[in-house]
Amino acid sequence: MTVRADPRIALTPIAVPDSVDGPDAADFRTMVDLRDRINRVVRGEQAIALSAAQTLPAWHDQADEEVHGFLIRADGEPVGRALLYIPLEEGSKVAEMRIETLPEWWGRGGGRRAFEQLAALARARGRTILHGWTDHLQLDGHRVSARTGWGSVPDDHTSRALRSAGFTLEQVYRSSALDLSRPLARIDEILAAARVAASDYRYVSWTLPTPEEHRAGYAWMKSRMSTDAPAGAMQFDEQTWDAERIERMDERLISQGYIGLIGAAQHISTGELSAFTELYLIGDDHTAPTHQNDTLVLKEHRGHRLGALVKGETLLRWRELVPTSTRILTNNAEENRPMLSINEEMGFEPIAYGGMWQQTLT
Repeated sequence: MTVRADPRIALTPIAVPDSVDGPDAADFRTMVDLRDRINRVVRGEQAIALSAAQTLPAWHDQADEEVHGFLIRADGEPVGRALLYIPLEEGSKVAEMRIETLPEWWGRGGGRRAFEQLAALARARGRTILHGWTDHLQLDGHRVSARTGWGSVPDDHTSRALRSAGFTLEQVYRSSALDLSRPLARIDEILAAARVAASDYRYVSWTLPTPEEHRAGYAWMKSRMSTDAPAGAMQFDEQTWDAERIERMDERLISQGYIGLIGAAQHISTGELSAFTELYLIGDDHTAPTHQNDTLVLKEHRGHRLGALVKGETLLRWRELVPTSTRILTNNAEENRPMLSINEEMGFEPIAYGGMWQQTLT
């Protein structure tokens, strides 16, 4: 049965203030508070609690992607947020939405009203493909399977809401955690084998900001995330990255308070960067979990254990850089068996699942 939005529900645009202390920043601060409260429920230890000041630089940096934000209000009171991300690459046809409401408002129509408004905005911006992401902490019970045939997510209120709105579950991502408080003897064994297999490559790494000599190569690898990573039937725009975009990204991350370590494999004979991984931690609490962001081995360099090389070497350097962080959290597509096999060998264990949903806008 289709859920109709409560007529008391309305969406109001979130103004992007110059400063979080300004008179026009109240809605922005409310949005950040709602995000953190909801994330503690739906994401658990994966939640990254950023202050309003740490969040604002990402909303100011819209050179490569527009961000449209709305507060979901019921009788004037904020009960959730709705976001639409629109990439600005030439010829882009994709938009991504994120809709979140407080648990007491699940199933009461706020998500439906937000979806209708975001879909209309995406159409108005010429988009024909809409993506959505869902978080699921439950690991058992009745499931919804991905069209790839790899993985499933719980048949919970978010899955049912997206299916009723016309979305199809295309991919499932496994969220995994590595306990850094335990001995990591496996890493030494994995690295010993990887170093032999990757004898034509050297390992290089850097902290933020990216050195000038690595910006172009790093940008090329980031661009290949949209073409070389497993995507199932998801339709993604091919991303355009260059040295200037890397520089902008680094400046934003530093302004937000991130510590970052990027590890890469460099082909010795050509000097080409061929694989990379990213580790990030934000804020002054260095006991917080570390997040492993993008990891990729370029297609033409696969078969040399470069994924194991960059993940293992970067982990060892990270423990020297931030020795008090006790866990690493990461996400991988269930069909990405090569990367999941490395993670499992290193000792990562599943803690949650994420769903990648897609629909064609008509």
